[in-house]
Amino acid sequence: MKISSHSKHFTVRLHETDLGAIVHHSNYFHWIEETEYAFFEAIDEPVVGEFDENNKGTGWPRAEMNVKFLRPLRFRDQVRVDLSIKKIRSAGIIYSVEIYKINPSSEELVLKGSYSAICCLYSSDGESNPEAIPIPDRFLNKISTCE
Repeated sequence: MKISSHSKHFTVRLHETDLGAIVHHSNYFHWIEETEYAFFEAIDEPVVGEFDENNKGTGWPRAEMNVKFLRPLRFRDQVRVDLSIKKIRSAGIIYSVEIYKINPSSEELVLKGSYSAICCLYSSDGESNPEAIPIPDRFLNKISTCE
C-alpha cells in the first residue's frame, strides 16, 4: 500500500511561545518537520541515510517553503499537522501542509501552505555542497500523491 499523507498531534508547550503565550512562528516549522519525519518512519525510510564507503549519505533539505499564517496558536492549544504529497518530481517532493487547532467540538485552520524537499547526496567532509539525486525506486514504491 502506498502512502500519500501523514498527520501528527502536538500540544503547545510554554517554551514554544513568546511573553504573550502566542506560538513563535519558528515552531510551526519544527512541527512540520517532525510530521515529515514521522511520515518517513511510517514508510520505513531513513530521513538521513547512512554514509557509504565514499563517505556519502542521503538527506532531504528544504528547497522552498511558502506558508500563510491564518490565526495564532497559544500555550496549551491542541494542534494537528496534516502533511500530504502534492507532487513527486525526479529528485524532489512537493508537500501540502495544513495546521489545525483542535477544539472540543471543532477544528480551526491556522496555517496552510506548501514546501519542497530535494533528495540529496551529502559528503561527510562538510566541505562540498549537497548534490540533487533521483529519488530511489524503493522510496517511490512506498509513496503516492494525493491527487
